Amino acid sequence: MAGRGSRTVMAVRGAGARLGIDFGTYNTVAVLALPGREPRPLLFDGSPLLRSAVCADTGERLLVGQDALHTALSLPQSYEPYPKRCVDEGTVLLGGREMPVEDLFAAPLRRVASEVRLITTEPVTEAVLTYPAAWGTHRRGTLLAAANKVLPTVRLVAEPVAAANFFVEVAGRDLPVGRCAVVYDFGAGTFDVTVVRRSADGFEVLATEGLADCGGLDVDAAIVERIGATIGSRDESLWARLTSPETTSDRRASQQLWSNARAGKEMLTRSTTTLIHVPLFDVDMPLGREELDELAAPVVARTVTTTRSLLGRLDDAESALAAVFLSGGSSRMPAVATALHRALAIAPSVVEQPELVVAEGSLRIPAGSGGPATGGTTAALPTPEPATAGAGAGAPGGRFGRWAALSWSRRVQVAGAAVAVAAVLAAATVAAAVAGGGDRDRGTELAGAGPSGSATPSSSPTPQPSVTPTVTAAGVDSCLVGTWRSVNSQSFKKIDNQEVQFSGGAGTIQTYTADGRVTLNFSKTTDTTANYKGVRWRERTRGTASGNVSHRGGVEYISGVRAKGNVVLYRGSSRNASVPLSLVLDPSEYICSGDTMRFFGSGTSEWVRVR
Repeated sequence: MAGRGSRTVMAVRGAGARLGIDFGTYNTVAVLALPGREPRPLLFDGSPLLRSAVCADTGERLLVGQDALHTALSLPQSYEPYPKRCVDEGTVLLGGREMPVEDLFAAPLRRVASEVRLITTEPVTEAVLTYPAAWGTHRRGTLLAAANKVLPTVRLVAEPVAAANFFVEVAGRDLPVGRCAVVYDFGAGTFDVTVVRRSADGFEVLATEGLADCGGLDVDAAIVERIGATIGSRDESLWARLTSPETTSDRRASQQLWSNARAGKEMLTRSTTTLIHVPLFDVDMPLGREELDELAAPVVARTVTTTRSLLGRLDDAESALAAVFLSGGSSRMPAVATALHRALAIAPSVVEQPELVVAEGSLRIPAGSGGPATGGTTAALPTPEPATAGAGAGAPGGRFGRWAALSWSRRVQVAGAAVAVAAVLAAATVAAAVAGGGDRDRGTELAGAGPSGSATPSSSPTPQPSVTPTVTAAGVDSCLVGTWRSVNSQSFKKIDNQEVQFSGGAGTIQTYTADGRVTLNFSKTTDTTANYKGVRWRERTRGTASGNVSHRGGVEYISGVRAKGNVVLYRGSSRNASVPLSLVLDPSEYICSGDTMRFFGSGTSEWVRVR
């Protein structure tokens, strides 16, 4: 036997290394197979999980992983926590620079390649990169273009096909040819469920569905909110420093709080109780498994409902169902397997490190199978992208909201057909927001209000300037000429037809010139936030905008707009949506007096003169 094993090694020596990579929303995982050896995970700073987050430093580098998290404490405007969610955006504004999405994708892949070079001198002769089964040609093309910048001979494989291969080929789970399996992928940032059928040649994807706003981060957010409900009232200003940090030290404390919540959650998969340390308050909060199950129940229930719905849309899928395979780090929570067992009457299969399932499984798939990029078959249900959204209000909006408005038009794959989807979000006073599930279910739980809990905005009286303004030859109110900084704003955004109050938005710089031009710079704008039922929503605007401006009778009019940048909506710490910065060109009423200025509409904003 020793001689036979030795000959096997000699036969493959020099064939080069093979690399399997699972580029995830929250983490990237890579598994390396050296000649004659079993695949093993790469380690990044001692962990098999590399944060996919990227941060642009003051030079030309894109940092990833812990380096990105560390740098983001000082350069939050240069940070993108979930680059995979930017797949449709073309470019992303980081620290005032437009970055192609391909570069954001390539950054964690480049870190993977550099770690391989530290381990072996063997060349990488094949890299297998996984992708969500619902991704269409355009998205796969973006991923492949990014990989080709870093890796040689890249092959794409659908994530659920890789996971199914792992469970059958490595974990030894039984799945007869012709029978189906549910691949339940519950990660930190997203949830995907896919039904696959085993054939003589591998696995066929029958259908897939996803929730882009449902993952372990939402469970972390529930833990943090429970902590806030318990101790936040003791010192609301101190808690605000943790939940809406503005300084480097507070951002570090906030990051530590979320890290502690996540570590406590993970510990409860092995233990029945734990303590979560709360920075700034310097207290330890107890958390038990039963309490965690209670907090996680709404999130887990959404995943189970989506799974049952997917099976219900497929003929004979439930009768042919023979296995449930769990992948993704969040699937190790005991509550997940329990809920699925009750719903499907099949005991789910889970392994000790479900985060590694997709990456290692990808290396078990021979070339020519695994997805449309390599000749396999994929029949996808709707891609997890926004499917519906509210429209901006037609009535005059507050000045700040009109500038920080979002608009996008995306194409999504629905059963193989391209469907145009358009949406408008207003960052402040124009009422608009994301809705729908997958990203289609974004915002469905946000049904009401800001901190006060009120779901209905109060009406603002029509402002009346105290004196008749004087105007320049270009029609600009002389009082406004100069540079201003926003100090606060209050606005209402409509999410699933509910009015929600957001506040914040200080730090925007706005400059009027006498010849009829106005420019805005959002590089230092604070986020606008809202809280509803213990869940914190946050909207971040970054970029610049300019246009022609004139004033008549206390009303401002804008035309000839140019804008560059983006606006990102977060639910808890989870990115919910991101679209390009744009404008809503409705007139806005205002009052200017000396060194103060206010704009009115469905919300308000206040400004002070800088010079």
